[in-house]
Amino acid sequence: METILFEALKFIGVSAAGGLTWDVMKGTGSKLLANFKKHFVNTRHFKNKRQAEDFFKDISSKESLNKRHPLEDIWSVYDNCTGSEASDSFKTEFIDWLKKHEEDLQRLGKDTGPKKGIFIRKQINKGNAQVSHIVNQYNYGENGNRK
Repeated sequence: METILFEALKFIGVSAAGGLTWDVMKGTGSKLLANFKKHFVNTRHFKNKRQAEDFFKDISSKESLNKRHPLEDIWSVYDNCTGSEASDSFKTEFIDWLKKHEEDLQRLGKDTGPKKGIFIRKQINKGNAQVSHIVNQYNYGENGNRK
């Protein structure tokens, strides 16, 4: 599933990885999200930060329906969140904001890739399952010797 935000970024020429979702934005992207809310509430495009957050949540979690013109999905979400049509000034400022924060959006999308390891703190056996606790994990080479 490609989100509305991802499709809109591609459409305006801003490269971002597909992992740019709402979970990423509210977690590692919280500073960027705070910047978005502050900017667009201060410019009176949203009544409050909650409304701005709901807008960003929708565009970064819902699937794009209009693949040929994904900005139409953005404006539709704005209309649903605010109850009014997106003004030309909002459209221009929103696209400019995305372009201005292209590097941040790229970094956030790339940071969602597979991690190199995991750390398990506690395991609890509930029922008949067998739980193994691995303290050390080693990489063994072809000849069976630990590297």
